[in-house]
Amino acid sequence: MALSDRRESILQIVIQDYIETATPVASRHVVERYALPTSAATIRHEMQLLESEGYLTHPHTSAGRIPSNRGYRHFVQSLMGHAELGVAEQATVRHQFFQAAPAVDEWADLAATVLAQSLGLLAIVAPPQPQRLRVRQLELISLNDLLALMIVVVQEARVIRQLTPLPAPCPPEQLDALAHRLNIDVSGQDADAVRNFPAADADEQAVLDTLARVLDRDIERSGAASIAGLGGVVSQPEFHAEPERSLQMIELVDRQTITQFVPHATLQAGGLRVLIGDDNPSDFLHDCSLVVAPYGAEYGRSGYVAIIGPTRMNYSRSVAAARFHSALLQEMMDTVYGGSA
Repeated sequence: MALSDRRESILQIVIQDYIETATPVASRHVVERYALPTSAATIRHEMQLLESEGYLTHPHTSAGRIPSNRGYRHFVQSLMGHAELGVAEQATVRHQFFQAAPAVDEWADLAATVLAQSLGLLAIVAPPQPQRLRVRQLELISLNDLLALMIVVVQEARVIRQLTPLPAPCPPEQLDALAHRLNIDVSGQDADAVRNFPAADADEQAVLDTLARVLDRDIERSGAASIAGLGGVVSQPEFHAEPERSLQMIELVDRQTITQFVPHATLQAGGLRVLIGDDNPSDFLHDCSLVVAPYGAEYGRSGYVAIIGPTRMNYSRSVAAARFHSALLQEMMDTVYGGSA
């Protein structure tokens, strides 16, 4: 049964007030704070009906009411509208990203830090996890006649740097020519193809061996999630009042096993999910909500931006922030690494 306009307005007020104050909301408070042209008795009756329908609940120790999981879901699905970050905040975040090094792992660290600081919640940002790394561009910088710095940009949005010993003296102009030749020959190739590529001389073989090795090594290292905001989330009243929950959250973050609660495998490209309370498959998150948005599916298994907090989280702001950061990460990867791999 659909809620009446008045009941929806009251539900929205209760949710927004409770998100802001973490204090159960009483009917008299609603009338006085929001200057409603309705008596406290009428508001109380409507709140009782909302409770009977499962949208609000009534803590035993309080005269006020708080939203239920169903109430939060209705708010997110029907009352919240399309949430976006303000133009000024978007510009500030964009500036921070374009000042960062062009590497997806650094962008993930930055995104997690910015989200945690702006929301006061736990932020998890995972880069896409490629099945293989393929060469997009190779550069060799001479450090001395027997040592070069290899810089490899791969199609899966990473930059790899590796010192490369040379078997015989190789002057800078000869090293430049070698890099130019390999850029043509191994562009788009993965470690197996590089390993089997016929080398023209000992210097080229040394470079190819190093290139294959770092492509193998970095595929094993790729995909580690960046996590930030532990202090903010455990200081929320819901965690502060339950030290055991805080300790469990600290342990999960410390071991990085918190990422197992993010349902990234079920995400669709461009989609965003909000899991509220018992929507989460884990009992540990039944008093929490999770907002998760994917990005970068064309660079491997999809990366994601996730935000975890109490069910009292500010959904409008959390959804807007997750949506904006996932879109920005996708844009950064496409801009710097040339679009679909």
